[in-house]
Amino acid sequence: MANGESGRTSSRPASRRHRRIGAVGRAGVLVVLTLVTVIAPLSSNLLTGPQAAAAFNVGSEEPAATQTTDSSSSSVAAAVLGSDADVDTDSDPELSNIPDAATLARIREAYENATATCAVQSAGASGDTAAFNTAPEVFYPMIAGTYTVSSAYGYRLHPTLGYMRLHAGQDYAGAAGTPIYAAAAGTVVEAGMSDSTGTVTIEHKLDGEVWYTRYLHMYEDGIYVSKGDQVEAGQLIAGVGSTGYSTGPHLHFEVRTANNSEDSSSVEPQAWLEEHRAAELTTDCS
Repeated sequence: MANGESGRTSSRPASRRHRRIGAVGRAGVLVVLTLVTVIAPLSSNLLTGPQAAAAFNVGSEEPAATQTTDSSSSSVAAAVLGSDADVDTDSDPELSNIPDAATLARIREAYENATATCAVQSAGASGDTAAFNTAPEVFYPMIAGTYTVSSAYGYRLHPTLGYMRLHAGQDYAGAAGTPIYAAAAGTVVEAGMSDSTGTVTIEHKLDGEVWYTRYLHMYEDGIYVSKGDQVEAGQLIAGVGSTGYSTGPHLHFEVRTANNSEDSSSVEPQAWLEEHRAAELTTDCS
């Protein structure tokens, strides 16, 4: 009897120990499950510096066949300086169509105090277009030093829609009201608000070919030409704005072979400007 009693009493502590070990094991499993199912997904969704840069940079990616190494097209810059490449199309563009009083004042001041422009000359030139063998027919749409290229032309993965989409122009980020100039002489075929976006379209005839340049995102007060106007190359036509799908003040500049919004009619603006030997504009014309 004593031996049986002793056996029972010695088995009870062991049973309690097993229960404690089992409880600890179950607690450990719960902790591991918590780490796997809760903490890990949360931490994977937190963007570190490089991850954040990569997330912003999806807007500047092009297909492998056409990808360039132009760092100026970084969407990180776009997010800060203003672009339309990575905009959530579920946002309401109507909210950005009316500038605040300070912005409106800058737009008006930029127009009223606009200075004459001329082509930038090489060292030792006289400072006017007469120094060229022939006057430039094509100009960059903004003056060097007044903008930053925040998003280049090309296909990119849209962060909201989730598929490759053509960014059909080049974005020049600059302060609201910064002057925008006609890239070439021509006829204004569109000027005003189009789908909540300030838009100017100019038809040009160059070397026997017809081209269309489009300038987007201006405020209504920042559009200085009207449909039917004849404009000269380098003429002031608008001031930078941020209407429609825009992350900040910038010019979205397009070149097209037809007056439409089809991908097939779009041309890479930078290549077109270079092909037509576009001249830089300056206000230093003394």
